[in-house]
Amino acid sequence: MSGIARIQNTRETRRPGSTEYPQRREVWFRDGDQAFMTSVATGDEGDERLDELYLFTYKSGNRWINLLSEADIDTSAVPDDTRPSHKFAFWTYVHEVLHTEKKMDEWEEFAGPGGKKMYKEDINDFRIVSLGFGRSDYIWNQLVDVYNDWGNLNKGVIRVRRTGSGLYDTSYSISATAREAEIPQAKLAEISDLPTIKAYFRERYSGEPSTNGTVAFSDMAKTDVKNLF
Repeated sequence: MSGIARIQNTRETRRPGSTEYPQRREVWFRDGDQAFMTSVATGDEGDERLDELYLFTYKSGNRWINLLSEADIDTSAVPDDTRPSHKFAFWTYVHEVLHTEKKMDEWEEFAGPGGKKMYKEDINDFRIVSLGFGRSDYIWNQLVDVYNDWGNLNKGVIRVRRTGSGLYDTSYSISATAREAEIPQAKLAEISDLPTIKAYFRERYSGEPSTNGTVAFSDMAKTDVKNLF
């Protein structure tokens, strides 16, 4: 079973580790990025569009491998000193992502707070946000706060923001906003076709012969390994 309550309960008890789906549907955040989205997942019990997972990330030759940790997935190639990262992931409809650096010509430049230049990337499509729980579950607890405030995750626009680019200075914030934006009526029919979180990650990161489960080192060099998802 999935949902906010189920995952929250398992976190508390642990305290003192096919169909062709579209590739790369996750949002990959860089330093300063902030994404505005409407959650598809409700967070309620049994909603499998929000779930938790364990994912190995390790280097093999000149490639980084991402491999889901499940009982029926072969993890024999994973180095003995590599532990899987514990993550939560949920489906959203991302309206836009704001960047502090312009990587694409089509991103719209505008003046942010204090006159700082920012660049808007219009997404307007369904994406998965996948993040680590954070130290003392601080990232996860922010999502729980949104759920508790609204009584549901899909009642408004959520902002997810990343700050930092290194192993020890990166943090994430998840917050409810007063923005008014909804999933377009024409896109609502697509929701029923979205795979569950577990099905999506199994298809992409199960170690089957596919490029879905690997990322070229040249690409990884541009993105902090531990924050790919």
